[in-house]
Amino acid sequence: METVTRVFILYSLLGLNNGQFGFSNSYSAEQCASKLACSLNYSQVFDSKIRELTYHHNLDLFTLRSFFTEKLMPIQRDAEILKVNTSAMFQNFGREISNVYTTLGHDREFLNNLTRGVYDLGKSLHGEIAVRMNDVHRLVVELGGVQNKLGLLQSQINDLKGANATEQAPQLVQPGKQCQADNHTLAELAELKKNNTFLERVYTYAADAVKRLTLNLADRDRQILLLQQKVQKLQNQSAGPLISDCDFPLGMENGTIPDSAITASETHTNYNTAGARINSQAGWYTNDKSRSHDWIQVDLGQKKHVTKIATQGAPCCDVRVTNYTIQFSSDGLQWMDYQENCQKKYFDGNTDQTSIKQHSLEPPINARYVRIHVADFYKQPSNTNNYVGMRFELYGCSVRT
Repeated sequence: METVTRVFILYSLLGLNNGQFGFSNSYSAEQCASKLACSLNYSQVFDSKIRELTYHHNLDLFTLRSFFTEKLMPIQRDAEILKVNTSAMFQNFGREISNVYTTLGHDREFLNNLTRGVYDLGKSLHGEIAVRMNDVHRLVVELGGVQNKLGLLQSQINDLKGANATEQAPQLVQPGKQCQADNHTLAELAELKKNNTFLERVYTYAADAVKRLTLNLADRDRQILLLQQKVQKLQNQSAGPLISDCDFPLGMENGTIPDSAITASETHTNYNTAGARINSQAGWYTNDKSRSHDWIQVDLGQKKHVTKIATQGAPCCDVRVTNYTIQFSSDGLQWMDYQENCQKKYFDGNTDQTSIKQHSLEPPINARYVRIHVADFYKQPSNTNNYVGMRFELYGCSVRT
């Protein structure tokens, strides 16, 4: 009754008469309300509401898109700045290491020249000292001969004058005094001693300089080693993605990777490679064999950073891969082995059918195609069939361009 009253009031407010609806005054209020409800164009009202909702929805989408654009633009700018700074840092490190190597080469050349010069100087000094000592010895011998001759001459003079001569003849060599030749020789000896002391000081200084340069070279070598370690660390960092979180599933389990992108060297007739997805109820199997060189690979569609791999045994018959290697390629034609310490890396596989075993890849793989090579697999202890099979997932992220 309340609804009928509201409809009747609406009818009155709109100023509608009986002629507009085509019924007489004899109709009741319920009939009028029914006629009024039937006369309203709900299609237009519904379209109007739809347009209004669509407008508000588009407005919200535009606002949301503007918000995300506003938030993402600084991140993209920071990433570009980081990339430019990393490149500039590599260039600066390269120039610094080149300068250090150049300086080190100059220092080593200087040290070699200095060592050679000190050696030649010492050799010359020893030769000069030997020559001077020979000269001194010769002079002393000659001086002794001269003194003997002077003494003999003095004796002859005394004999000629007679023993009773009242005036003593002057002696050429006075007692207690040295002759001029002896004084000159002693002066030369003192000069040689002084020169020898000076040369010893020079040699000592040169030896200390050589020791200091050797210590400086050792310090330079340590600095070069530290710089090389920093450069290696930066290279390892630059080999990875620009974002910190890069361990997202790449699409084996959730089906983002299509079945056609998963291929293998061999597949059992009752199964296909699509069963190789982790946690799949099917699994990938080969035929019965005693040895295996099988492989299974996945095409990621484009280059990806692959930072982790997870493997799982096949769901049936205790089938699992116990040891495997990884290859990767950018074009699917030329393949490279994943290595550790310049040697092909062998990964431990699974010990049962259900548990998942993960291995981190450091440094990450940067490739479109990833291939798992079976190195060994579990063999049944009895004479039952030995199948090769597994399930796996790859983790990583897209390559930023």
